[in-house]
Amino acid sequence: MTLVCVLGSGIIGLASATALVEAGFEVVVVARDLPGDPGGLAWASPSAGAVIQPLPEGEGHDLQVESLKYYWALAHRDPTAGAQTLPVTEYYDSYEDDSSHWYRSVCPRYRRLRKDELPEGVTVGVTMTTVMVNTTIFLPWLQKNLESRGVKFIRHAATSIPEVLEKTQAAVIVNATGLGAGKLCNDAAVHPVKGQTMFLRNDTEWNEILLRKGTEYTYVIPRTATGGVILGGIRLDGDIDDKPDPTVQRDILRRVNKLTKGAFEHVNIETDVDDIVGVRPGRKGGYRLETEGSRVVHAYGFDGMGYVCSFGAAKRVTELVKELVPPESKL
Repeated sequence: MTLVCVLGSGIIGLASATALVEAGFEVVVVARDLPGDPGGLAWASPSAGAVIQPLPEGEGHDLQVESLKYYWALAHRDPTAGAQTLPVTEYYDSYEDDSSHWYRSVCPRYRRLRKDELPEGVTVGVTMTTVMVNTTIFLPWLQKNLESRGVKFIRHAATSIPEVLEKTQAAVIVNATGLGAGKLCNDAAVHPVKGQTMFLRNDTEWNEILLRKGTEYTYVIPRTATGGVILGGIRLDGDIDDKPDPTVQRDILRRVNKLTKGAFEHVNIETDVDDIVGVRPGRKGGYRLETEGSRVVHAYGFDGMGYVCSFGAAKRVTELVKELVPPESKL
């Protein structure tokens, strides 16, 4: 079988490895960070809220649909994977209607909310069912699944793509290094996008996803299996400070209580929550999903859309690899 090296073990890398194995390729994953390692500024995937919710704006509609299909099937197939279907309600204060929601016919039980169902300051609201992924369960599950199919994982901090090609002797390399692609590929378009959330550890009963977008970017995401709730969030372009901001903590809690009618007023920031600070791999001009030369496929720069696009991107990665070399080739 043709050997393909996936560089990076975030969600794009692991999804790509899965699709490549299913297509008949031999796969090795080379990464500085591996599932089970803590997230942070250097590695975004473990820190993500990971709601598989299509986005009304931006590109990659086909990737998002493909990913939703994968996670939806997984949630019904394997309860140990950390994926679960949940109701989600989205609120907007920057839209007049839901005409930009191209996924109206894609997401199950999609419904536009009546005016009397909207919170103060919200112009449009919709509800539907989607999938929430518990990243602390799912990433190790993916690795274990891949290892059971013969995929090897090598912990290594790559210095260049040629260096990894030489190290692995792979026919093709898939560059899924996220934020690291800026340095690895000299791609000046890659930039950090900081996020800060709070993980509420207590036994608060919460079984739906709430998202507010616009002037007050806010979300409430329950963590199934392990318990707890993620409260967020912020989006700061170019910020790489790994320290949680106390002002942001208080503002997140204020916004969450406004959104939930005070459901989390009992929360004590000092004793009840763990801070999560991470950096999304942004890229001016959008994600890069293309070949370069005869041995490289790039798949990075997905910003906060990594999980939403993951298995759709993986399908496209596999198509691009096949254009460079077929899986049955003996190289």
